[in-house]
Amino acid sequence: MLKKIVIVICAVSLSFAYDLKPVKISDSVYQFLGKTEQPSKDNGGNMVNTYWIKTAKSYIVVDSGPSYQYAKDAHKAMKKIADLPIKYVINTHLHDDHWLGNNYYKELGATLYGTKAQAKKFPVGSEAHMLSVIKPEDAAGTKVIALDQFIDKNSSITVDNKKIEFIHFDYAVHTPEDIMVYLPSEKILIAGDILFSQRITSIRDGSVEGGLKSLDDVEKMNVKVYATGHGKFTDKTAIKQMRDYFTALKMNARKAIEDGVDIDTFVKTADFSAFNNMAMMQVLHKSNLGFAYTEYEFFEGK
Repeated sequence: MLKKIVIVICAVSLSFAYDLKPVKISDSVYQFLGKTEQPSKDNGGNMVNTYWIKTAKSYIVVDSGPSYQYAKDAHKAMKKIADLPIKYVINTHLHDDHWLGNNYYKELGATLYGTKAQAKKFPVGSEAHMLSVIKPEDAAGTKVIALDQFIDKNSSITVDNKKIEFIHFDYAVHTPEDIMVYLPSEKILIAGDILFSQRITSIRDGSVEGGLKSLDDVEKMNVKVYATGHGKFTDKTAIKQMRDYFTALKMNARKAIEDGVDIDTFVKTADFSAFNNMAMMQVLHKSNLGFAYTEYEFFEGK
């Protein structure tokens, strides 16, 4: 009997991989800060930043996180601040670390916003890679469901007298289609994976040129707080770190192509030691070099 009790207790404890603590970063926005590492069984996919906007009568969630359990734990933490209904969930792009908590919020009656690119890549009932990476206990209950509405242009909504603007990128940046969320009353930009800090980005679904162009667009905005998709900094640190990395990718790739260096040699020999302090270099950088070379091989711009 005692053995059975111990087994039950262990099984229950294994299902809680997340220790989520919301941090208030503006008058109405709370951040759950993820780790600057790749998803794993040890972190339950908690390597992404997610955000909650608190209005007078409701919450809006920006990115629902890597699993049903993550979303449930985030909600539990936010209910301690205010037990309000969740009205909308905004998915900033198609990468599954950002939106696999959707079905938890849908069960609570939330309306799901996202991109057509996400719906196309992940039709209802499809398999998400994240669920093969994390523990089955942490993936329990998670499934791919339909979005309710698409954001396919710049637009806005007003919730409890709070204006929330959607900035839609119609060119490839981090993915073929990305969304940022801006609160003009607080000058806070929830940038999704348009902005990273502390770690490098991945350009497997995006573009170096698009990344540089997006940074130009972001810097034209009136922003006090930059809420990034990954990393802890909320000032302009992410803009500088990303611009430095994108610029280095562009310059090195173009020089290699001009000098007749083939792609394999470029990937093996390009010197990016200046970025060795950035997380995820060992995981993502080599593939980024290959993608950058391919992008600029027949590039006709400046």
